[in-house]
Amino acid sequence: MKGDPKKFEAPFIRKEDAWLRADQIRQRYWSSGELPVEVELLLYPLGLELVPHHSIKETGDVDALLLGDLKTIIVDYQDYMNDKMQNRLRFSIAHELGHFVLHQDVFKDIAHVTIKDWIQFIRLIPQAEYSYIEQQAYEFAGRLLVPSDRLGREFRQLIKKAKNAGFLSWDKTGEAALGFIATPISRIFGVSLEVIEKRLRREGFWPIQAMKI
Repeated sequence: MKGDPKKFEAPFIRKEDAWLRADQIRQRYWSSGELPVEVELLLYPLGLELVPHHSIKETGDVDALLLGDLKTIIVDYQDYMNDKMQNRLRFSIAHELGHFVLHQDVFKDIAHVTIKDWIQFIRLIPQAEYSYIEQQAYEFAGRLLVPSDRLGREFRQLIKKAKNAGFLSWDKTGEAALGFIATPISRIFGVSLEVIEKRLRREGFWPIQAMKI
């Protein structure tokens, strides 16, 4: 493997730019707008292959991994075959797709030999640089799977139900209503409750917008 992981530098990418790239990918390759976004079907037009691999969690404690060839996303075989893991796997694949879309320029010169070698390289990247690229990929994945306009529509309907149910009358911050709102939304988008809670905050719907409706 070539390249010194200790000299790895993450690119500067604003969250708005990551969101824009995610919107472009979804609109081009998932034009039906159906939910949830079946992210696996977006890979093939982009020249990517999804490969379930045994024991990837045991090898590197990761759910999914974009290999250094920039052609292959590895996922844990057990998760791939487990229906209960599909929401988590959907986000993990979207996250690795985010690395492919956002980080090709910094990954392309890093040759890889094995999955284990690639995982080891990533582990040796300076923590701050690793955190930057992970957050960028997280923003991409969240926006790809949870389009802002549809999120806002679902949110506005449910915040009214939360108010009618009395959530906001005794908790002026609105925090008690967050789980009430996020749970049904998470089912629509096929992601976890935590992802929806974060998207509501990152997109500016929560908590400021909750107080205005």
